[in-house]
Order: sequence, then C-alpha cells, then structure tokens
Amino acid sequence: GRRGKFEQADGGTLFLDEVSDLSLSAQAKLLRVIQDLNVERVGGNGARRVDVRIVAATNRGLADLTERRLFRADLFYRLSGIDVRVPTLRERRGDVLELAQFFLDRHRPTHPLRLSTLAADALLNYAWPGNVRELERLMERAVALAETDTIEVDDLPGAVGGVYADAVVPALKRSETIRAWTTRYARLVSDRCPGNKREACRILGISYHTLQT
Repeated sequence: GRRGKFEQADGGTLFLDEVSDLSLSAQAKLLRVIQDLNVERVGGNGARRVDVRIVAATNRGLADLTERRLFRADLFYRLSGIDVRVPTLRERRGDVLELAQFFLDRHRPTHPLRLSTLAADALLNYAWPGNVRELERLMERAVALAETDTIEVDDLPGAVGGVYADAVVPALKRSETIRAWTTRYARLVSDRCPGNKREACRILGISYHTLQT
C-alpha cells in the first residue's frame, strides 16, 4: 500500500544517482516506466499513471558502457535528451577552497574552522581522484581531529599534505630565506635532469645563465 519513488515524485522531479550501477533487469523496469509513464506497486494489481521528470547522474560514461553492452542502448537514448558534463574537481580548482570551507562549516556549524595558507595550497595542488566526495570526507576528518580553530598542513592525510609537510614545514622551522629555498629546489630539479641543464631551465622557467649563477 506504500507509494514508491515514482509516485512520490509525481508532478515533480526524480533524481536517479549512479544510474550506471543498475542491473540489466532493473534497467528494463526503468525503461518500461519511462516509456509508459505507468507504475505498479509491489503486490498491487493495477497500474498508476505518473508525470515525472527524470534527472540521472553517473560517474561513468554511459556511451562506453552501452558499446560494451553493460548498459541498455534503448535506456541510454531515453535518458540522454540533455547531457550536462560536470568537470572533475581537478579541472575546476577554483572551487576547491570554497567547497572545503562549505564542508568545514557543515560539519562544524559552531566554532568555525579555517584553513591555514599552506593547508589551502596543499588542497589546491592535490589531484582529487575521488572528486567532491573525497574532499568532503577529508574535511569531515579534519573537523574530527582538529585541536585548534585552524587546519594546518600537518592535519591533512599524507597523500594530500605530505609533500608540503616534508618540504615546506621544515624550511619554515629553520627560517630559511627565499634564496636558500629556491636554490635547494633548483638543485633538486637539476638532479632529475642529469646532464641536461637546458631541460632543467625549462622546468624552472629561468635562463641558463641564472641557473649557472
């Protein structure tokens, strides 16, 4: 006797997340509903007409899955009326800090937290293979472990803040000058380009003369 999701969304919009994970049998049922705009409750004995707009999301390419016969072609064409591609987080790094602060505020609405300059820079330079979900989990972790009102680079997981914690923080503690820091970095790049100083100059964005001095 309970209404299903399609009936609950009657006259509105139904959002189907990760539609690519549907089994082939579930895809067939979904296709039938979309085509006929009729649903039947579990255990029911009559169809009910619904008027629903469908928005479907997936993190995998449906066209590719269709070619590999892992997703029904007829359902794919039914769902692909208007395609909207959301760029990955690493393609829109300008959103990273704003999203990070949003998640910090969400998971700690009282006593707001902020990111230190180094922590923010570490977030901006991370590749984010898990996209926004990974960023939210990371901020949730930071909230749980925070001992002060500022998230430092040391508070981030090693995969995110490790490079900064290993290279930048010790330099700060030693109060290194910018000259000493850049000289050390130039040596590291030169070591990675053995015998090819011009390639090292290209990576560093400096002239050959500057490297020699």
